[in-house]
Amino acid sequence: MVQMTRTVETHLKTCGLNQKLSSVLKLQQLTIGANSLVNFQLKIIDYLTIESSKIHSEQTILATSDVIESLFGKYKQFSSRCPLKQIGQMILSISLSTMKLTGSVVKIALETVRYIDLEAWSAQVFGQSMLSKRRTVFTASNNDTEIA
Repeated sequence: MVQMTRTVETHLKTCGLNQKLSSVLKLQQLTIGANSLVNFQLKIIDYLTIESSKIHSEQTILATSDVIESLFGKYKQFSSRCPLKQIGQMILSISLSTMKLTGSVVKIALETVRYIDLEAWSAQVFGQSMLSKRRTVFTASNNDTEIA
């Protein structure tokens, strides 16, 4: 059972879920004498056949959360260096984990995107940052203290 489960798991992690999966697994069927193991294997193949039939013929979908978990792990590691733990603009760092950031990529970005446009887009999408809100509150409370 463990061997069958690991085979299916490995295949799903490396190849994803698609309509070809059940035929691949049928070809890889293990020759086992115990009926319970044969039944177990048939149940796995039937389940995957049903699930893969819901997918378009040429489509392959992600079948595990390993990639997402890895990206959020990298995000947590990156965000641990930030004083305020807010996901807002920091979410953009996740995309940096999915690409090879080279000097030429950075050069092109710096040459094609103006800071003022980035700042306007960021304000529109993310709104006021937590740090900015804190500064406003603390500045206002300090001014109230000075007036009193």
